[in-house]
Amino acid sequence: MRGRFAMQQPLLSTSGGLGFDLPVSNNGYRWWYVDGFSDCGSHGVTLIFFIGTVFSPFYAGARKKGDADPREFVCVNAVFYEPKQKHWAMTERRARDLKTSTSMLKIGPSSMSFDGESLTVNLDERSAPFRRAIRGKVVVEMPAVTDRCYTLHSSGQHRWWPIAPTARVKVSLDAPNIHWEGSGYVDTNGGTVALEDTFTDWHWSRADMGPEHCRIVYEAHAKDGESCLMTLFGGPKTGLASEHSPPRRDLSDGPIWRVSRPARSYQGFNVEKTLEDTPFYTRSHLHDASGNSVMHESLDLDRFSSPWVQRLLPFRMRKIFYGLANAGDSRVTVPFSKSLK
Repeated sequence: MRGRFAMQQPLLSTSGGLGFDLPVSNNGYRWWYVDGFSDCGSHGVTLIFFIGTVFSPFYAGARKKGDADPREFVCVNAVFYEPKQKHWAMTERRARDLKTSTSMLKIGPSSMSFDGESLTVNLDERSAPFRRAIRGKVVVEMPAVTDRCYTLHSSGQHRWWPIAPTARVKVSLDAPNIHWEGSGYVDTNGGTVALEDTFTDWHWSRADMGPEHCRIVYEAHAKDGESCLMTLFGGPKTGLASEHSPPRRDLSDGPIWRVSRPARSYQGFNVEKTLEDTPFYTRSHLHDASGNSVMHESLDLDRFSSPWVQRLLPFRMRKIFYGLANAGDSRVTVPFSKSLK
């Protein structure tokens, strides 16, 4: 079956918050995502807090053995994009490092908290590969949130809630010394099975159309032949309305790992910067024909599932183990993700 699925779903929250306290099923996942670019366009940020780290080889290995508790595979991924340098941290921890409430999610020393009008992210992480501190605060002002959640497959096993399609982001890091403000975005995804069990690939883009509006394109292809394609325009105050999806105008493949970068646009995009180029995933900063700033991501889950990629994944993730003889930090940080112009 092929078609568009934008069926309204119950929100990934039951408490008026962002759903930090909702249970995540065995073998499932939940993540909260923040991105933003500075007003000048030279700086960027991406933050992801995972319960059930979807790209963890350790979680994938546990699922192969049977039911795996996603709380044993929680992770903070924090990336700050500067004109000449990228500061990257990705640390996976265990259930003992996870604390949740209706208004707060804490993983290790880092946390997200929501007071109804702003999301505050306090970070205390270590970068890869040199373990430099990434410490400070990111505040996302979002006085209004959307009230609609979407399914990405008719099975209902994967859901997406674009919480704040438009927002203001303020970055204040002490280490490294980074301070800027700009436009941003917040969403959350949740699922009851692994991404690679359902999908072969997907791509997503968000075009910043001003302080009140953005355009989001989400396209996912499933193993069973089903497709999800939706284009939404609007903002948290007005809501998101469905639009006719533009035609495919694919970007060039990722520069090093040659991951395809599907995209949809009427007039095409200019690649400002390839922010992430990995064996199965790309993240890119684009501009459309009108000069609007666009965040774009593409994900190849067939590649992700291949044995050679699974063997590479631990080299970019810091994994905290407990109960070992000599302290609990085990990591290998040989980078395979590069930031390219």
